[in-house]
Amino acid sequence: MKYAAGIDLGTTSTKTAIMDMQGRILGIGRGSYDLHIPKPSWAEQEPEKWWSAVKLSLKEACADAGISASEIDGIGFSGQMHGLVALDQDGEPVCPAIIHLDQRSGRLLSRIHELAGDLMKEELLNRPAAGMLISSLCWLKENEPGIFRRIRYVMSPKDYIRYRLCGEIGTDVSDASATLAFSVKNREWCAPLFERLQLRGDIWPSVHESSEIAGNVSRRASAETGLSTKTILVYGAGDSLAAMTGCAVIDKGILACNIGTSSQLVFVSDQPVFDPKFRIQTWCHALPERWALQSGTLNGGSTLNWLRGKVLKSSLPFSELDREAGEIPAGADGLFFLPYLAGERTPYNDPNASGSFFGLRMHHGQAHLVRAVMEGVLFNLKECLCILDGLQVKPQYLLSSGGAARGRTWRQIQADMLEMPVHTTKVEEEACQGAAILAAVGAGCYRTVQEACSNTVSMSEEVIEPVPENGKLYREKLHTFRELYLRTKDLLS
Repeated sequence: MKYAAGIDLGTTSTKTAIMDMQGRILGIGRGSYDLHIPKPSWAEQEPEKWWSAVKLSLKEACADAGISASEIDGIGFSGQMHGLVALDQDGEPVCPAIIHLDQRSGRLLSRIHELAGDLMKEELLNRPAAGMLISSLCWLKENEPGIFRRIRYVMSPKDYIRYRLCGEIGTDVSDASATLAFSVKNREWCAPLFERLQLRGDIWPSVHESSEIAGNVSRRASAETGLSTKTILVYGAGDSLAAMTGCAVIDKGILACNIGTSSQLVFVSDQPVFDPKFRIQTWCHALPERWALQSGTLNGGSTLNWLRGKVLKSSLPFSELDREAGEIPAGADGLFFLPYLAGERTPYNDPNASGSFFGLRMHHGQAHLVRAVMEGVLFNLKECLCILDGLQVKPQYLLSSGGAARGRTWRQIQADMLEMPVHTTKVEEEACQGAAILAAVGAGCYRTVQEACSNTVSMSEEVIEPVPENGKLYREKLHTFRELYLRTKDLLS
């Protein structure tokens, strides 16, 4: 095997990266599509537009790499999680895809929770939420019975792309666990839940490990894409788990701090862990006998983007803002920022939460605002770490990923706030590389995901060590940060 491709189906665009067996990304391509909101709280997309974007991104990636599509030996997949794609008997969509941002099923959640009951803590290890496949499917059952009766198969978004490439109906354990119809504990569909919700048991795709081979490119797809019919396809993983694989966050005890548009702390475990308060999500990882405990927060790098664009109205690159913030001492000279510009999910399940600055004085300037925003995001992730501590998990190693991994000040705040040395990789296209790694394992180039990661994921030589004085300061200020939210959360309700 010479070349593996990773296709990442995102919320507004798809990206394809071509990787060699040493982990070098040789070419990248992109294709975009719209988010359709036909009614308030709805969020839909047309699967056919996904397919067109995938073909475009594949063509661009091959041109960038200087190879033909027929030279790609294997393809892995990554994609937006939770959404619903429903097909009829002929394999055609019965309606637009209902994606993870959709909230139309919100009023059904109390009923779903009631019927799921003990299964949430014994099998699902999570609770259903609006935008998740099981919730959207129940909404179709109640509100669109004609469409619901036509459903022959349901699947997650990235599984539709693989279906278009090989004609196979299936999914992997990580995406299945995010449907909230799957026993995360036993890695199989939760049949008792289907009975309680009066859903058919034969519409669910077969479930496989992420690096298993799903098939080869079909003749029809070969004619459309230029791929060879000898190209193998593996099942792939949900985007969060594919990105973890692309950063080699696969071994028990690793804690990943990812700050992209949103932010997450993700801990790798060798057993499923249940949070009785449902603050932490537990997914099956992209390799056997691994699970991921994720504190999915809604606010991350988007807060700094908001500050730069709408408050500072600055065109300075983020690297310069990061440098300026690094000149301000830890604690931002008494300035706090609550980062809840988009509401929040973890540690507070509060869609009405809002952001604010607290402690502003005349001596505060642009660099103080920037640093306070960075620290606010990390204070919130520190709260998530406290939840993980309460679940008795013991992180042994911290890896930073996402856009914030590129900023020296961001990484230092992570090290100081979380009180662990911060490691980073040289990987930039994390989800795509993770998907390509899974393809390389499925094709037999590597025996295991661990072996593949050790040969394809390069670590940065620089390790950011925590400053003990800063860690002590942040521990003391965490109480103030927490009280700011608790004391003000009802004022705007």
